[in-house]
Amino acid sequence: MPKENPTMRSLFLFPIIWHLALAASVRSIFLFKDVMKSNTTALKTSGFNTLIMFGVGILSNGDIMYYSNTPGSQDVRVASSGVYVGGDALAQKVRSLKTGETGVTRLEISMNAQNVRNLIMTPGPGPETPLFRNFQALKEAWTLDAVNNDDESIYDLTSSVAFGRMLGQIGYKYTIAPYTNAQFWLNVKNQINQGLKEQDWLLDRVYLQCYDGGAYNNPPGWQTFLGMKVVPLIWVINDAKPVYGATAAQARTRLTQWHQQSTLAGGGYWNDYDIEKMGLSYRDYGNVLASIFP
Repeated sequence: MPKENPTMRSLFLFPIIWHLALAASVRSIFLFKDVMKSNTTALKTSGFNTLIMFGVGILSNGDIMYYSNTPGSQDVRVASSGVYVGGDALAQKVRSLKTGETGVTRLEISMNAQNVRNLIMTPGPGPETPLFRNFQALKEAWTLDAVNNDDESIYDLTSSVAFGRMLGQIGYKYTIAPYTNAQFWLNVKNQINQGLKEQDWLLDRVYLQCYDGGAYNNPPGWQTFLGMKVVPLIWVINDAKPVYGATAAQARTRLTQWHQQSTLAGGGYWNDYDIEKMGLSYRDYGNVLASIFP
């Protein structure tokens, strides 16, 4: 066997190590606004590497809806009977978030737990079921990387774990966005990742709400309890609940303090709709994340 060239080995390993270092820092924002109407150019070029599309839901028959949450927009059925049915324009817009001039490398959809428990019970999470096939079709059409569980009311452990494992079989990662009920989320994380090495975890990210009901959450404390790094979410300036809104400068202060207390996985914001409605700057908020989580 020929001797290994240490110089060549270093050159080979450097880009891998650099890639992993970059991947470790999450710079995220939740997309509440209809993606067809949002400033996607700014979202792609303001320092964010993760976009989470909020407002996807499951109907009782397993069909998947995209809820626009935007005046003048219509909700769209995007997957039915194992086929993507959301239209080419929407699919092209969503796929474009990770193509061309962009810093976005990961795209997620966020949903609550409505109808998940019933569908996991009957007909189940198998590969021939509508639930499985619809999520498979949507992943391919939108080039999705993960599904975010924003359950804030049902908290059914068995179906949450089964649903997450089903998504893993399709090729998704599974993430959570808690604001309370830490013990439930710890149980979900432990059961879904049981037997997996940390680098292979299926539930690989926690987006911790640090506003509204989660206004008093302490990210370092959650990290200790969950046994994994978290991504704190801060609500930008808004007119819905102004008391919870933060300027870019205020976000910098809070994220820096938490990060100094206990190294975080990254940071993020809720949400793009308010940034555009309030005339705020994506660049200002994005630069905060890029400087703290390079």
